[in-house]
Amino acid sequence: MLKYKLLWGGLFYKKLRLVLSIIGIIIGVSSLLLMNAFGEAAKIRTLKEIETFGPEVLMVVAGNVRVSAGRAIQTEVTTTLKPEDAEALRKIGGIRFISPYFTGDAIVRYAGNTVSTVLNGVNEEYLRLRKFSLEEGRNFLKDEILSYKKVVILGNKVKAQLFGKENPVGQTILINKLPFKVIGVLSPIGIDASNADQDDQVLIPYTIAISAIYNVDYIRGIFISVEDLSNLSFIEKQIDSILSKRHKVTEKNKDFTIVKAEDILQAKTQTTNLFSSLVKSISVLCLVVGALGVTAIMTLAVNERKKEIGIRKALGAKEQDILLQFLIESVIVTLLGGIIGIVLGVVLTLILLPLFNYPLIFPVIPILTSTGLTIIFGIFAGVYPSYKASKVDPIVLLRSF
Repeated sequence: MLKYKLLWGGLFYKKLRLVLSIIGIIIGVSSLLLMNAFGEAAKIRTLKEIETFGPEVLMVVAGNVRVSAGRAIQTEVTTTLKPEDAEALRKIGGIRFISPYFTGDAIVRYAGNTVSTVLNGVNEEYLRLRKFSLEEGRNFLKDEILSYKKVVILGNKVKAQLFGKENPVGQTILINKLPFKVIGVLSPIGIDASNADQDDQVLIPYTIAISAIYNVDYIRGIFISVEDLSNLSFIEKQIDSILSKRHKVTEKNKDFTIVKAEDILQAKTQTTNLFSSLVKSISVLCLVVGALGVTAIMTLAVNERKKEIGIRKALGAKEQDILLQFLIESVIVTLLGGIIGIVLGVVLTLILLPLFNYPLIFPVIPILTSTGLTIIFGIFAGVYPSYKASKVDPIVLLRSF
């Protein structure tokens, strides 16, 4: 009985010290799991965002654009891109869909409800090009685009703010004081690859957008999707050549930019991978710090428990018994902290991922990694203190008591 009391009693003798040791491991394991969950969720969200802006899609944007952190940022705006440019590009072989677009802010009203939102002027091919589906109603007709009809498709969020649960199809709303008939409602989309909330928008024919809403003769850009990805580079060169001739510009003074979805996806992926690598490194560092804390506390425990070690050796315990005892104690501390850390990490994942609009996932590999690293760090944390404890001379110790 005394043997087992000496064997395990020391582990729980200093309860505060034990708790502090475990807390260090808990922080490291839970942060490793949580940050890995955020990293994996960010990758999944990036792939979901790119679905509506697939690799077969490219944009011609009026002015200069640079892609940074997965976002196309317009650094200079021009007014030289015309609807006629889109019709000229339509003649290029291999293009599946093409849609001019004009985007701007708008005030939308219905029955006393007012919403400030984004207005996008597009054509009848835009929904198929972007792979947007309709929750209610129908798409634009080609005749409605050409005849300047005042019809509108609502984003899901705008529909909810204006109509609540009421069916808006067939109702008339005001856009910047002009009446428009609602013909459809987009299904929920969320944030896309350009970091724009596609639920917070209204779509109208681009013809009525530039003529009646904003009173301009130019467009902001042209969306294009190709039939065969292998022809993307060839079509890009043709677009560049045709628009350069039409606008009489050279490479140095070009007044348009061609942005490929591939460029945005690559930039977003690089940013996500960098974030994921950073948080993983920080989490592993937390585990290392926790393991060093266990090492320091176990070393302190050896110094405080020399009498216990001396008695055990006097009772016949061998060096390997003492070594194994302290090694087991350090592993128990780290495993206990690891298990609690995993549970805490899972709970925080359940709470925080939905809170920040990330897809809810449980990364199995990070959980196994956390457990494995906890055991490894626990073993390494106990090696030096265990070795030190095994070398205690029981005769010298017992003489001092």
